[in-house]
Amino acid sequence: MIKLQTLFTLVLVLALGLSAGYRLGKDRIDKVVHSAKTDKKSDEGQLRDRKPLYWYDPMYPGTRFDKPGKSPFMDMELVPRYADDGGDSKTVTIDPAVVQNLGLKTTKARKGRLSIVRDLPANVEFNSYNEARVQPRAEGFVSLAGNLAVGDKIEAGREIAVITVPAWASDQSEYLLLKSQNAPARLLTGAREKLRLGGMPEEMLNEVDKTLKVQTSYKIISPLSGVITELSVYPGMNVDKNSTLVVIQGLDPVWVTAQTPQRYVGLVKGAKLRVSSPAYPERVFEIASQSLLPTANHDARTVPLRLEVLNPDDLLKPGMTATIRLRNTGPESLIIPSQSLIDMGEEKRVIVRLPDGSFLPKLVKTSGLSGSETAISQGLNEGDEVVVSGLFLIDSEANLLGALEHLKGVSGESDSKDISDL
Repeated sequence: MIKLQTLFTLVLVLALGLSAGYRLGKDRIDKVVHSAKTDKKSDEGQLRDRKPLYWYDPMYPGTRFDKPGKSPFMDMELVPRYADDGGDSKTVTIDPAVVQNLGLKTTKARKGRLSIVRDLPANVEFNSYNEARVQPRAEGFVSLAGNLAVGDKIEAGREIAVITVPAWASDQSEYLLLKSQNAPARLLTGAREKLRLGGMPEEMLNEVDKTLKVQTSYKIISPLSGVITELSVYPGMNVDKNSTLVVIQGLDPVWVTAQTPQRYVGLVKGAKLRVSSPAYPERVFEIASQSLLPTANHDARTVPLRLEVLNPDDLLKPGMTATIRLRNTGPESLIIPSQSLIDMGEEKRVIVRLPDGSFLPKLVKTSGLSGSETAISQGLNEGDEVVVSGLFLIDSEANLLGALEHLKGVSGESDSKDISDL
């Protein structure tokens, strides 16, 4: 009987324990469920309160949309971008593994001077300082003309024509008469001067004194070596003292001229100049003198540059083309590789890698460009580590994070000129 009561008591205690445990567990579960529901409602409320900055297609992150919907590029929904996505809106953080896989390279902005090289198309021209216009000394006729034509090369001293001047006969006869009568020296001097002023060459007067005979014909001699560019002399033709019989233009030196854009004018002073021609690509011609002419072409905004170039072998022919190379250095400035520059037209920027490994886009102003290097006048400091490769991946992410939007109001717009633009 006692054993039966003891067993009954144990069963009753176990039942009460199970009941109490069930109630306690149920209370705890109810609290957890209630808490989870409350958190879920809170999160949903926060999501409803967050307003996207814009929507974008992850495959084309540079394009933004002001409302959700289907992407015009891919068969997928646009993804919202919130203001608090990505942490600090001024910088961009890229997974180090991605950076390594991209082979991203950087270099430091350094102080230096751009080596500026500009090639100007040029033309070879006759040197107007080395030109002769041959005229008869008096009215007469051509008794003999050489076999010459326009374009012929002629040497100094070659006979061009023989001119007969009938009017000289009477003046010489008067002079010879005075000479034969041993006239006073003043009369002889006056008669001789009359012949000289009438156009008779000194060597012809000397021949009259030597032979004591009238000389009415004299030779027209080329005064320099060059090319005949005008010719108007034929046997039997009448000429007067104002007639131009022949024009000869020298070939050494020649002029090499170029129209210099006004933005390059500042480069000419102090520049090292070099002249070459496509006809002789390995030959560099010696420059005797140079001058930047004082007037500019109003329509083209160019200034003529004229070089006097030695041409002893007559290799440079007037009418040929040539190239004038200007080589100079710009003012001291910060220098970066040109491939580090992201040129968006109205603004230019670079991506700077910060000590903590993040990336910061910066708006810059350029002051010159030469080959593979660009001079920066504003926006960078010496030693800043600029990204050389992988620019557009980082720049695209920077646009998504709104970093550039922040900078536009601070840095202003960029400005660029080609040295010369520089």
